[in-house]
Amino acid sequence: MIKHPVTALTVHEVVGAADRFAATGFQTRGDLGQHFLRTPEAAHALLERAGIPPGAQVLEVGAGLGTLSCTIAAAGHPIWAVEKDERLRDHLTGRLAPFGERARVTFDDVRRVDLDGGLDPGSALVAIMPFDAELSADLIRHVFTCSRVGYGLVVVPSASAHLLADAPALVVEEVDGIARSSFWPPAPTVLRVLAIGRRPACSS
Repeated sequence: MIKHPVTALTVHEVVGAADRFAATGFQTRGDLGQHFLRTPEAAHALLERAGIPPGAQVLEVGAGLGTLSCTIAAAGHPIWAVEKDERLRDHLTGRLAPFGERARVTFDDVRRVDLDGGLDPGSALVAIMPFDAELSADLIRHVFTCSRVGYGLVVVPSASAHLLADAPALVVEEVDGIARSSFWPPAPTVLRVLAIGRRPACSS
């Protein structure tokens, strides 16, 4: 089993981040399908499920409060965290600052980001996608237009799996589930953990 070391700083600052934001009255954005992972234990489980080779680069879409981001970076992976909500800029950049050049943060819609210019070949998408089935499916399809993304592991609403089934270039497999209560606010629908790969090109 791959070990994922976590620094004392990471544990101290990440545990309970979602619950602390909830206590402040922070309003999540429904238009972004925004829900935050509550515990680093859930993040570790997702990372272990992803099976990323040591040192491989990871793209995270919707980095949120940085719980999954920090787990990925602490495991030694270069991470590119893309987040659209500017309200999280100070928190997320502060969370990832201890990892130095290993962690890159971009605040933008991932569909406007030059992924080819910032990812290594064979990079992995590991992300908790928006809890909006159509938006999640659209973002996943877009990310995989980047030839440098080789595979992915994503948390999505269950309906996203059906919407991705018609993507001719992708192989989508349900590999796990995750509790709605693992998020704040609790997920409004059943969630699935999907492994996504590229369909081999047909030889002539």
